[in-house]
Amino acid sequence: MDYKNLDVFVLTYNRAEYLRVMLESLCTQIAKGFNIKVLNNCSTDNTLEVIEEIKKKYPDRNISVITHEKNLGNVGNFKRSQELAENEYTAIFHDDDAIHPEYIETAMKIFEENPDVVMCSGSLWGVYNVSNDDWDILYKDYYKYNKDDGIYYNLLINRPTFASNIYKTKIYKEIEYHPELYGKLHDIIFMLDINRLGAVAFIIGTCIRWRQSANNDSNNLSTGPFPDEIANIINRIAYLNKKHSFLGKALLWNFAYFLYRWSILKRFESWEEFTKRLIKKTDKEAAFSKLEVFLYSKKWYIKIFKKLIKKRAKYYKKKLYRNYDSRF
Repeated sequence: MDYKNLDVFVLTYNRAEYLRVMLESLCTQIAKGFNIKVLNNCSTDNTLEVIEEIKKKYPDRNISVITHEKNLGNVGNFKRSQELAENEYTAIFHDDDAIHPEYIETAMKIFEENPDVVMCSGSLWGVYNVSNDDWDILYKDYYKYNKDDGIYYNLLINRPTFASNIYKTKIYKEIEYHPELYGKLHDIIFMLDINRLGAVAFIIGTCIRWRQSANNDSNNLSTGPFPDEIANIINRIAYLNKKHSFLGKALLWNFAYFLYRWSILKRFESWEEFTKRLIKKTDKEAAFSKLEVFLYSKKWYIKIFKKLIKKRAKYYKKKLYRNYDSRF
């Protein structure tokens, strides 16, 4: 395959040592010929020196750096990548992770064999010390979420990993980031909006080592998520998932409770108070009716759906499963 039709953007700010690992993981990919473009968000550390070291170490790789005149912020850097994206395919990776050496080759083959796929993603492994050593063979089989039902499959099976996504560029440029509505979990809605426009492939094997740290923004409660942001996410998913309103509503209720607990929203308001944000009003689209909130709040009602959800998940995992290489 010719990988020149792929641009890989690495978004970075003051993480030179972590960036070194990410760039090493890209330079040791089985796939060759794609472009690596580092979007340097006005770093003040030795980021540029690290990039030059990697370029000298891997002269056969196409590495370039674009340094912004000022710090655009995290979301600003993502938006800048949309402006700069012009190749047929665009990958957006974070500076502190590592990509499996077989991932890009695998993802691009999936795109080639599935013209309707507009985004490829893969499973993650969260670790504190990310390295580019001792990778296992990538388990390459995948699920294919068709655009008409993708939101439902996200809730039923698994959600894609934002930090591993490769997009068809035309689609990537169409979708807007909305941190003002969804806070730092804006990627959830961004990926669902992508799935609205085309199929998504989700590789089952571990495609990315995702760095964990107590200092990560995802672990910093002072920056959210906040109740209005989580409510906006749930209400938006309900709007996108109208086709699967029966079982989809039960799945969404579970997801709402998961996000409520994960975000520790009880420091702001009780679960009962939070669910009021999800009740439909005449002037606002929302996830649930008063009757639905009343019923889902009853344990016996949720139990009705548990077995059904397990059966449907098993059924759709089998239905959506794709063998990467039919020879094996």
